[in-house]
Amino acid sequence: MPDLCFRRDDIRITTSAGMTILRFNLRKCEHDTMKQFLFRFFFLSLCVFGLFLFPRCAKKPVEPATAPDFMLKTLDDQEMTLSALKGKVVLLDFWATWCGPCKESIPHLTQIYKSYHDKGFEVIGMSMDRGDVNTVRNFVKSIDIPYPIIITPDEVARKYAITGLPTTFLIDREGKVREKMVGFNTTIAQQMVSKVSELLSEKP
Repeated sequence: MPDLCFRRDDIRITTSAGMTILRFNLRKCEHDTMKQFLFRFFFLSLCVFGLFLFPRCAKKPVEPATAPDFMLKTLDDQEMTLSALKGKVVLLDFWATWCGPCKESIPHLTQIYKSYHDKGFEVIGMSMDRGDVNTVRNFVKSIDIPYPIIITPDEVARKYAITGLPTTFLIDREGKVREKMVGFNTTIAQQMVSKVSELLSEKP
């Protein structure tokens, strides 16, 4: 509520910071009929209280969307269902062997995985490669990727609206998408670590 300041010749309504938001002269009101005066006062009052009411009626932030579920097999022929990982923080990395920035990000993802895995953190590499699966398998083996890799079907890629690589999703313990990052650089790398740590610190 604003502070109300009354003076002899006029009425002034100010905020606690001293900013005048409404002022009208009582002398002028003497020349108006009572009906006109009441109408103006009522109208101005509505305007004033509207200024303070509407900010409180602002829409609540949109709730994070649930990550589209999938049940797929990894390169090691292990069945993996995303919804079964509820209770953990999950990073989905959509990548490909032919993508330069993707390959640059993998050592960083490996480091995050090793640092936070025992705290309830999972990484799933969602390969967008097409053609011979052995190309992906040989690449994974050559750089010793420790987390599971899945060959991503087009249907799953569409559900996640993948338009560029790498695209990374961070999913909280409730299965909600909390962050989407497209591309890779040192800034994104720092954001990943910070966000993973933040999500892990949240209580289920």
